Amino acid sequence: MGLVYLFEADVIEMVPVGLVPEGARFDVYFSGQLVEGPLSGATLRGIDYLLFRYDGIGVVNAHEIITTNADHQHVSIHAQGYITPFPEMQLPPPEELLSPEFRWPDVPLPAHGFVLYRTGAVDLAWMNRTTLAFGGTVNVGTRKLVIEVRASKSAASE
Repeated sequence: MGLVYLFEADVIEMVPVGLVPEGARFDVYFSGQLVEGPLSGATLRGIDYLLFRYDGIGVVNAHEIITTNADHQHVSIHAQGYITPFPEMQLPPPEELLSPEFRWPDVPLPAHGFVLYRTGAVDLAWMNRTTLAFGGTVNVGTRKLVIEVRASKSAASE
């Protein structure tokens, strides 16, 4: 699968929504830049309606916007997937994640999922008709995201 882009972002704010039936909910605001791929230099910002379930899995439900530098085109993104702590890592129960005393560990947690796009940019219209895969890491302790998005060569070149 060919690289479409790699982005590095910082968590700007992590708002604890609270304990919901499925686990601990947070609104996670982030902003960064695409550092590799044909859209390199573009900005990316968004919000993840993140849920940490009772089994320790993080459920990603992110809405993002890419803004290209040269022509200020916009791409709307909806990413869904999972943050999966390592088997030997035990996250505390959701109630503790919401405690003001809790400190997230400095550990890059693996993340993976899929991405859907919407754009009116003619040269990026192929994104409107394909699903791309993402993978990377989320380090809540350092507030850093490093995510790469890939597509099959045939989908990206259509």
